[in-house]
This record gives sequence, structure tokens and C-alpha cells, in this order.
Amino acid sequence: MPKSYTYIVASLHGRSGKTLLARLLADYAILQGEAPLIFDTDAAEKRLSACFPTRSTVVDLDKVTDQMSLFDTLTAPSSSPRVVDLTHRSFTKFFKLMQEIGFVAEAKARDNEPVIFYIHDHEADSFAEGRRLREQFRDCHFVVTQNSNFGQPDRQIQRTDDYKMLKMHDLHLFIPTLDPMFISVADDPRLSLSEFMHDPPVSRPTGELSLAYLSLEARASIRAWLKDAFAEIQRLSEIVKLRSEMTFKKPF
Repeated sequence: MPKSYTYIVASLHGRSGKTLLARLLADYAILQGEAPLIFDTDAAEKRLSACFPTRSTVVDLDKVTDQMSLFDTLTAPSSSPRVVDLTHRSFTKFFKLMQEIGFVAEAKARDNEPVIFYIHDHEADSFAEGRRLREQFRDCHFVVTQNSNFGQPDRQIQRTDDYKMLKMHDLHLFIPTLDPMFISVADDPRLSLSEFMHDPPVSRPTGELSLAYLSLEARASIRAWLKDAFAEIQRLSEIVKLRSEMTFKKPF
């Protein structure tokens, strides 16, 4: 069985674009003809599962049974990629469990490569936590992720060691900027981002279509944004795959 990948999307704070990136990763896999296993750990809002109602599993990390079920599934051999949208409310708990059970080593022993996508924001503690998390999981692919819609942090933060260390990290992913006029349109759970890259679903009644299909301006803007986002994910995926297949292993 070829290598599979587990994508863990995390951020220290909410409203960072984390669920959006998890959604993009899942839709990118679907466009590649894969059937990703999708896990939404926000049992309250369930924003990711609303986008993939038939493909996703909602996990409540406050429940031990859900913790066990999630990590058992993530370590099991599978040909399907796995995408975990980690709610910021369970950030500390999840990574503590991940370290305690030796998840990275166990997953790799089963040809499953974990990849952490860490999204920072403008707060100093998000850079400090990103640096700490990077050091904690040096045996795991770690992708420093910037949501371009938020711009750059202030100069004081840019002078900190934490910021500089993350900037020097060699795996980065940039979520491209989307016109603010269309952010709410792209957030519509009725909009399948993978389907949107193909022809419109003309078989659906107009009332069931997202506004992304009904406005020519929105359609052009969102399609261009998706093209850039998927190209960035493809670039990063190819780098991670190449490193995973290298005979000589070293921490990345």
C-alpha cells in the first residue's frame, strides 16, 4: 500500500481560517480522485461537517471514547488521506494526547505520514505556540501557514525570536486573499469547492444553488481564488511527498 497522509489543521485562536484550510485540503483530495476521511472536532458549531455531510465525522474531544476512536482511525492503514479540523478549544488537549501515545511514530510505522498545518495570526502568543509546537514534533512534517487575508503582524511582533524562527522554517503555505465581498459566499456550506471547479450543477433547482453560481462576478473571483489556493496546496503536497519518500530520513 502506498503512503497515506494525515493532515492536522490547527491554530491557537479561533477565526484564523483553519476550517477553510481543512475544507480546501479535503476538496483538493476529492479533485485528485481520492475519498478523504474528514474529521470535524468542533462538536458545537460543526462548520466543516456541514460542508461534507456524507463524508465527515464529528468528534467530541471531551469524550474519551471519541479520542480513542479518532486516534485509532488516524493510525490505521488506509489508502485515503485524512483531514482533521482541530478546534482551538481542544488545541492543548489534542497535541498532549498526540505526544503521549506516540502517534507520529506509530503512524509512520504504518506508512502514514502526519502533517501539521499550523496557522498563525497577529497575536504574539500564536507565534510562540507555533515555535513550541514545531520543537515538540520535530519528527513530523510541520507547515507554517499564513492566511493572507489577515496581512502582516505589527513590527514589534516581527522583531520577536518566535516570529523569526517561524519565518525561517522551510515549509510554508499561503492561503491566498479572497475579495472580502465574496468571503461569505465562499463560506456557504452548500458550495462544494471541488464541484465548483467543474461545470455548475445544472440539475439542481436554482433555490438550492450557492450565490457563487448565481453571480458572474462572484463566480469569476472565487474560481480564480480557488485556482491559486489549490495550486499552493499542490506545491506543498509535492514537497511533502518527495521528502516522505526520501531514503535518507531527517526531521523537517
